Amino acid sequence: MLPAPIPVNEPERIASLRRMLMLSTPDEEAFDRVTRTAQRMFNVPVVLISLIDENRQWFKSCIGLPVRETGRDVSFCGHAILKNELFVIENALQDERFADNPLVLGPPHVIFYAGRPLRNPEGFLIGTLCLIDHAPRTFTPDDRKALEDLGHWIELIFLGRELSESQRAMLDELDESRRNQMLDPMLNIWRYDAVTDMLKREVSRSYRIKKPLALLLIEIDGMDKIVAEHGSGARDAAHLDLVRNLKSVMRAFDTIGRYRESQFLVILPEADEAHLTPLIERLTWAVTALPCLVADALIDITVSIGLCYSDFLVETPNALELLRRAELALHAGRRDGKTGQITRYLPEHGDV
Repeated sequence: MLPAPIPVNEPERIASLRRMLMLSTPDEEAFDRVTRTAQRMFNVPVVLISLIDENRQWFKSCIGLPVRETGRDVSFCGHAILKNELFVIENALQDERFADNPLVLGPPHVIFYAGRPLRNPEGFLIGTLCLIDHAPRTFTPDDRKALEDLGHWIELIFLGRELSESQRAMLDELDESRRNQMLDPMLNIWRYDAVTDMLKREVSRSYRIKKPLALLLIEIDGMDKIVAEHGSGARDAAHLDLVRNLKSVMRAFDTIGRYRESQFLVILPEADEAHLTPLIERLTWAVTALPCLVADALIDITVSIGLCYSDFLVETPNALELLRRAELALHAGRRDGKTGQITRYLPEHGDV
């Protein structure tokens, strides 16, 4: 096996990658759209957006692998970032650089690899969009053109990537190791501590700039019964489908995190009354019809949703108060049998 050489500009490249605030961060729909498109176009089992850190390759978007990172020393992508051109291995078993690579001989069995190096806005090659198959395959000139186009799409996303002031501040304060600890390993969204920290930041910002903020607290109904009938795999599948559907309609600067086992918190900054209604309609559509496939069985999943909102003009609630209101709205909706609908917090819910 031949480990990838280190680029001559490695210190500058790593520093530039870190300034992007992308390592060990939640999934972003803009990148996931590209990997989903690539999987459909090329019909491969694995598609990754890989970022090459000092000692690892970390996957900003990941289809087909159960892990979010592997060692840089055994990576194909480490080779791909050495030149600004496609790096294609049609049969790794016949390539002396990779034939005895553990990623070839064992899971995920990288036999075919095609990587398009990705250049960030500062001009450094920081990772790849890569396709992986478990069998040899031919990569045609048309395939190469298509992969080039998809890579260019990602580079445009780098240029226009939109983070809220609060998101950028939190990512800037935490190093990659701490961010990693705050991510849910299965869903790659923020855990409880991180999403509630983000809420405090967004509340503080909303108060300062006098802009509205909305919260959604979403819970999958009857999870204990679902698990009893279909096993724990149904819980994981339902969580994955719910989060995937929500992220497909959320704005880039919205935040989602796991609040409790089957509860998810969505933070919607600057969602005034005019914009809140269509935004809520999209989010409701995303979660109210959730058939979930588990071991060839289609399970209908329903959710309960609590909504609270403040314009930070008439009142200035803190983060704990907003969470309390969202929980009250969620419980009120359940009490009133409003499964699959949003229950908005109203003052009279304080007595439920």
